[in-house]
Amino acid sequence: MLPKRLKRGVVATIVLGRAWIDAPRRALLRRMVAFSRALPDQFNQPLPETMASLTPSSQATTALPMPEKEIRQLADAVAAWHIRSPLGICLRRSLLRYYFLREANIPVQVIFGARIKDAAEGGGIGGHAWLTLHGTPYYENPADYQGFVIMYTYPQLEAQA
Repeated sequence: MLPKRLKRGVVATIVLGRAWIDAPRRALLRRMVAFSRALPDQFNQPLPETMASLTPSSQATTALPMPEKEIRQLADAVAAWHIRSPLGICLRRSLLRYYFLREANIPVQVIFGARIKDAAEGGGIGGHAWLTLHGTPYYENPADYQGFVIMYTYPQLEAQA
């Protein structure tokens, strides 16, 4: 059995390879890579302003040239391969998914959480980012978000505001 990181790398490589041979997917891949590379520079302002700037305008929303599942898989693959980014993989993945799924009119939210790490993890505070869709975690392993206290959600649901 392959280690989790190696398996994720193999899956990401296959997804990226498939995208490269199809012109509309290749164009979306290029946009995602450019978006991912620019992400670290976006965090020079308070988080609400950063998230507002990372949200596509209602005029930008469109039907993307592939199903939701493929958008998600391509965003995950780009996040997995941007290993030199100063952002953690969960934040890169969540923000890539968030932007491009919102652009495809899928009303996901980004959740930012924190928890106290136990001694086996080195102690301190750990953070995690994930998406929800209609209040339910969106393609997220429950073990990855359980135990985190939600610190910030974007955008706020109107009922929560």
